[in-house]
Amino acid sequence: MRTTIAIFICLLLLITGMMAQEKKSYAWDVKAERKYIERQEEVKEEVWSIKQAGFRTRTVPPEYANESAVVLARHIDIVTPQKAVKLHRTERNLVAINDKAALERYSEFEFRQYENYDQNALLEPFDKLTKVVFIGVRIYKKDGTMKEIYGDESVVTDIAVTRHKSRKLAIPDLQVGDLVDYFIREESFVIYANHFTRELFVFGEEEPVLEYSIHIGAFNEWFALEYRSMNGAPNFKERYEDHMIHLDMLVRNIPAQPVSLWMNAFRQLPMVRTHMRPGARTEKGGRRKEGMIYANPSSTKIRDEAVASIVGRRNTQSPNILPSYGLVMNRVKQFKKDNPNATQSELAEFIYYTVRFGVVYHISPTDPIIVDQRRNFNALREENFLLYVYLVLGKFDVPAEFVFTTPKNGPAMTEVFDAGDFSLMLRIPGKKALYVSVDGLFPTTDHIPSEFEGQKASVLPAQSGHTTDQWDIPESVAASNRQAERMEIGFARDNLQQLQINRETTVTGHFKKRTQQQLFLFEDYYNAERALLGMEKSFMEDFQGNRHTRALHDEYRNAFDRARRDVKDYFLRDVQAQFEEMTVTLDTFGIREMGIRSDKPALVYHTRFSLDGLVKKAGPNYILDAGKIIGGQISVKPSQRARTADVYMSFARSFAYEIEVEIPEGYVAEGVEKLARQVDNECGSFIVKAEQKEGKLQLQITKSYKVAHAQAAKWPQLLEMIDAAEAFRDQKILLKKAG
Repeated sequence: MRTTIAIFICLLLLITGMMAQEKKSYAWDVKAERKYIERQEEVKEEVWSIKQAGFRTRTVPPEYANESAVVLARHIDIVTPQKAVKLHRTERNLVAINDKAALERYSEFEFRQYENYDQNALLEPFDKLTKVVFIGVRIYKKDGTMKEIYGDESVVTDIAVTRHKSRKLAIPDLQVGDLVDYFIREESFVIYANHFTRELFVFGEEEPVLEYSIHIGAFNEWFALEYRSMNGAPNFKERYEDHMIHLDMLVRNIPAQPVSLWMNAFRQLPMVRTHMRPGARTEKGGRRKEGMIYANPSSTKIRDEAVASIVGRRNTQSPNILPSYGLVMNRVKQFKKDNPNATQSELAEFIYYTVRFGVVYHISPTDPIIVDQRRNFNALREENFLLYVYLVLGKFDVPAEFVFTTPKNGPAMTEVFDAGDFSLMLRIPGKKALYVSVDGLFPTTDHIPSEFEGQKASVLPAQSGHTTDQWDIPESVAASNRQAERMEIGFARDNLQQLQINRETTVTGHFKKRTQQQLFLFEDYYNAERALLGMEKSFMEDFQGNRHTRALHDEYRNAFDRARRDVKDYFLRDVQAQFEEMTVTLDTFGIREMGIRSDKPALVYHTRFSLDGLVKKAGPNYILDAGKIIGGQISVKPSQRARTADVYMSFARSFAYEIEVEIPEGYVAEGVEKLARQVDNECGSFIVKAEQKEGKLQLQITKSYKVAHAQAAKWPQLLEMIDAAEAFRDQKILLKKAG
């Protein structure tokens, strides 16, 4: 049920081509720039007059001297200044630059000066369909001087006449020790595209924030305001005055948090979510009364609104609008005829795979010709796809339940704020339950999306109008989400600094989605699924046999050939991701098992390549960087080693490497005994076994994150494993000339 911009692929595969930068000037642009500068003068006077005390601060408290940057003050203002006509959003920050990393982050600002809400119309700045953005920066130097720079002084980086005009503002002579005081003002008319405004205010980031204030003001004869404070965040102060409704908040001394290392903002950080939404004369399902402020609305009520929406669509959907519906029904009927003793689970699986084929793989003459890697990254609209599967299951008397949950990187069930917070999947009861989700294009019926694991869920039984059962969604174990590699490594005869590697990779569980998206060819999985579903003719044969579509057959053939040539680059990038900063020459590659069916769930692929950079010459000897064979490892920064926040990872997972290195003739390996190590605790493990046998170095390496969630008190256990893996990366083997 998430509000994602995703659709049934076979209906509308909307691939948005990026328009090239157009450097010529337009009359509308020249005229708009004059108006922009005039309005910029008014905006900067308004913003710089903000009275918040923190913006007068000019020194960093001593306790924050070692932070990369410190936000001394932040103010966000969202207001409808002309009743229900315009919407202004202003953000102003005063930031102390303490080191070179912060210096780099704040040395330039990229922004879209104009952005069109309606991409079917030409860009027309300052009209009702265009958002206009202003930016201003003040630099306070150590000697007390101040310099100002504004958006009109920036460089134009892109103009797309139906979309946007983009610019980059460089901050000259910025130095460590400077203070950067900047604002970003967005101005637009209130139209269909922005009349429902969602905001998220998070009180915790990598940088400490000393003062954070928020103001929201909306015209009370048109809008309603609602908000939810989470994880200990304060409530707003509410005001009603001058035909406006107001929310105000001030939070001080927000500590830095390791948000970039396994934190879950929605479950761990104080935050406030707000809606400024059109009001109604009376409050009813999904609507709020104008002029009212709703604080921390009932999560049960929001869930019931989400359920009612699905029930309404479930009970009224028509098969006439479903893509490939006739094909799907015919194939399922044929399956039942050919397999009269099929179990309910076997029938349910066939129905799911057939609907998936009809929606994802089936090609119509009007579809855009997209058969390369891009196709693998498309997404299905969750509600539409699951309702389709549910309908066909029901036609063949297979009961299914809708499961309502919230993803682990979103709010808990008790903290939902709107119906879009919920996600869906189908559960088909049986001796072994089956699951249908839209986690990518290739999930199997034993797959539960990682973002659902360990979450609370409400179950909507077949034909019921209300949720009944509560379900704790199970979590997968590390062994189920595994990336395993078998590598045979030899040395080139004429160049011992070059390795020749034959690698087979097996991927299971939650690791599959990313790899499938990166490596799959549509032509291959289309033909594989077509054969499994018993479809004799391909769309290519259909196109070729029809004079109206014969030309399309040739276009698709050319597109398939281009995609097959390009796929080598995808496999090359897969190898390069493991062997960073080394020279890779890919020889052979391919998919052995796709892992898109539950009876063969593992994805298996192979690569053969030569590698330069892992062996260095040392006089008559050679040094092999043995620890780098398994690729890069996580490195924990000094500032992250002490931790008070719990650890939230995507899923428990494991890695396994079985490596055989053929020692060159005339050489012996020294230092093998130093490779072995063993760290194994409640949260993780890193184990290396090494031996030299019959002229070969044999390594067995396993690494496991045993849990997806660990309490802060157990962080040292994870650190122990992480440190062991990082230290192993520096291990080397000396190949010493014998005799």
